[in-house]
Parts: sequence; structure tokens; C-alpha cells
Amino acid sequence: MPTKTVAFVRESIYLDALQYRQASGRAGRRGFDVQGHVVFVDIPLSKVSHLITSAIPNIRGHFPTNVTFLMRLLQLHSNAVDSKNAINRSLIALQYPLIAQPPINHNLIDAQTRLHTLFTLDFLYRLNLLDRHGNLIGLAGLLTHLHYFEPANIVLVYLMDTQYFHLVSDSIEIMTTFAYLFTYMLWLITRKEDAELNEKRQENKYSSELFLPPVSQEFRKHVDTYNSIVKDVYECYIENITKYLRSMNTGQEEVLPLSNTSFAQQSNYDNGTFEYNLHYHQSQQIQNLSISPFASLSGLTHEFFMSHYNSTIGSWDLAYNLDLSSKIVPYVDIDCRDHTNIAYYLNSYGLDFFKQGSEASLITENGLSRADTYDLLFNLHLVLSSVKTSLEVIIENENQQTTINDLAIFLPLYKSLSNIQNIFARNFKKQYPSRNQI
Repeated sequence: MPTKTVAFVRESIYLDALQYRQASGRAGRRGFDVQGHVVFVDIPLSKVSHLITSAIPNIRGHFPTNVTFLMRLLQLHSNAVDSKNAINRSLIALQYPLIAQPPINHNLIDAQTRLHTLFTLDFLYRLNLLDRHGNLIGLAGLLTHLHYFEPANIVLVYLMDTQYFHLVSDSIEIMTTFAYLFTYMLWLITRKEDAELNEKRQENKYSSELFLPPVSQEFRKHVDTYNSIVKDVYECYIENITKYLRSMNTGQEEVLPLSNTSFAQQSNYDNGTFEYNLHYHQSQQIQNLSISPFASLSGLTHEFFMSHYNSTIGSWDLAYNLDLSSKIVPYVDIDCRDHTNIAYYLNSYGLDFFKQGSEASLITENGLSRADTYDLLFNLHLVLSSVKTSLEVIIENENQQTTINDLAIFLPLYKSLSNIQNIFARNFKKQYPSRNQI
């Protein structure tokens, strides 16, 4: 809404050039003010200069579908009064995304969207979230409600469906599970800084854990089983989309990027040259169509790629630039490894607040900024409250069933998770008594 003066108060990681221009453009009311004013309060001059002089980032499209988005389209169709209108709206969202507008991307994005939808339906059916008629069942409602935490929301529903929380009675272990799934904040420190931080923690007798403790064997077992389902489904997706793109005979994956030499069409290269090796491996690639001819020089196979799958690497070793982000292929890495396969530490702010209920300790010990602490804790509070409310609705519906119900499963689950939510909510409301009550 237009206003005479726009003020930016305090620095935030969310304030970038795009946000600045969107907000400052509303300074000055047409017909009322000759000019508008933009005021910066408690923001360093270097940051102000950066905001004013930085170029606006380019608008980029995103892949049109993911697991949760597809579930929401199915829910739209199931609840719609006019089913034809719901189908048309869904098809428009899937068939005309911004990322597919350039002709060079259209065939690739269109093929990915169609095949990804097909294999995602199979994935949802295996997780007991979809029946054979395409209707959402089970805990699908909770999953779609937590869509902004994908793929953590899918793993949470899988853990609840496989009765993982029935096997865990320790509240700290349950909260650690939620922290691993929903509080993904890294410690960006070196090994030397890690040693110094641990030494400082012992000297000052910090009450915070600082780093999330290792996961339990039971939690790892369930997540590994979930990841095996993901690999089983989406490795077929990768193979089929690659076969389809190769069948179009574009030859894109057979051309060297700098010299533009097509090694697939000629075989008269000198023995031992790079082009000769590429041509030889191309002829041996029948069993590994998904792997790039360049990556196959190292002996990489499709089976090895999937068995050592790393969601942060994506499609670097594949023949085509496929979108394999965690929202497209909902793989979860609880070992916390980057694209170089080096492990990193996760901040334990969620677990520490659950145990202590102190914002001050999170700022002084966990290294959180005062501007971001509330938002981080509120997001976790929102997740726990959503889980509790969803279970209450499910139990209420189960009580109204005249046939066999699942109360024996949901009542113990509600008891354990509602206890976690009550403790966290009590700490949150005590720390922030006058802000955003749920």
C-alpha cells in the first residue's frame, strides 16, 4: 500500500536488493505527495550502499511441480464442486510454467513434468497417502498443510505412519527428531573454530548443546527405509526421462562444450586421445544411458550413482541437466553432508529452547541473531501445533466411525506428540507473551 515514507528498521538477512526496491517503490502517494522518502534505521552504511546500487536479480522460473504441490492439486480436484474446472486449473499450472517459455527448455521441462507426475503418484501410493482412485488418504492432510517444509513433512508423516513415535518414549529423543527435520541451520565453522567453541563452552559452562546430538539407530533405520523407497521410485524416473530425451536425437550430450566436436558421429580419432576415449565409452553406455559420457570416463554407472546418491550434487553426472532438488526427489540426508561429501554440524537451537526456554542463551551461546530468533522458534512452534491439531481432528473423526477405527494407533501418538508441543508452547508463550498466539 502506498505511503509517504518507507522505513527499513534494523538489518536482516532477508533484506536484499529485490525486497528493498519492492518496498521503496511504495514511497509516495500519487496525487498527495510530491516525492516519497526512504529511511534507514540502524543499518550499516555499507549495507545501505549495497541495497541502492545492486542490480535487480533476474526473474527465473522454477520446476512446475513437486510432491506436495501435486497432492494439493489432487486435493483441489477431490473437494471441487466443478471437477472440470479443477482439472483445467491444474493442467494450466502444470503445462505453462515460466521456466518452460524459452523453446530450448520446453521439451525438457514438459517431459520432466509428465514423468515426474507419473512416478510421484507411484511414490504417494507406496507411502499410503493415495488410494487407487487418486484420492488422498491417511495423513495426507497434515503433509499438505506443512508444504513449506518439504521434504521434512513427508518424512514426518512416514515416521508417524510406520509407528516410529510408538517406539520412542524419551521426549528429548522425539524433540531431536523434529530438530533434525525442521531446524536445518548449519554451523559455518572450521575444525579449529569447532575446537575453540567447545573449549569456550566448557570454560563458560554453557547450558546449550550447540550441536545436535547423533541420531538414534531406530531413527536412522526408519529414514534409511524411507530413502530406499525414494531411490527405488525416482531412479526409474531418471532412467526413463533420460531414455526419452535421448530418443529425440538432439545429440546435445554428445558434443564437447568448448570445441563443439561431436564424438558420436566420427570414429577416426587417434587412439589415446580424449575424443577417442569419449567415443569408446559412448559405445559402451547402453546399460548406463542416464550417465553423462564425460562422467562415464571414470567408470561411473547408474547403480553406483543411485547407491551413493547425494541430493546436494544433483544432476552433475547425468547426461541431462535434470532438476533433482529435494523438492523434486524427496531424499533426506540425516548425515548432513555437502556436495564434497564433507559432514557439517547442525545448530541445536530448537532442542536447546525445548529444554531451557531461554531466548538469551540462544543468542549468546548458539550464535543466533536477535532479529531471527523469534521467526525460527515460531516456525517450529507452528509445526508442533499443526501436528497436534491434525491429530485431534483425526481422533475426533475416528470416534465418529461406526466401523473399525484406528484409535489404538492415534491415541498413543497424540499423547506423546502433544506432550512435546505443550512443553515447547509453554516455553514459547513464556518468552513471548504478547506475540502471535496460536
